[in-house]
Amino acid sequence: MKFEVINDRGVTVMQTTMKSCIPDEEQLTYMSKAGYKFKLEGKVVTLKKLKEFQKEELNA
Repeated sequence: MKFEVINDRGVTVMQTTMKSCIPDEEQLTYMSKAGYKFKLEGKVVTLKKLKEFQKEELNA
C-alpha cells in the first residue's frame, strides 16, 4: 500500500507505505481544504474514500 500527498502543482510532497503514517481524519480534512490531493496505490482518491479506507483499516 502506497499513500501520497500531492500539492497544487502536482508534486508529491509526502509518501509512505506505512498505514500508521497516514495523517488522521482531521489533518486530511484541513489538507484537502488547502488544495492537496491524495493517492492510494498510484490512483487519486477522494477525501471520502480515504476516510472510508482508514475506517476499514481500523476495523480490520
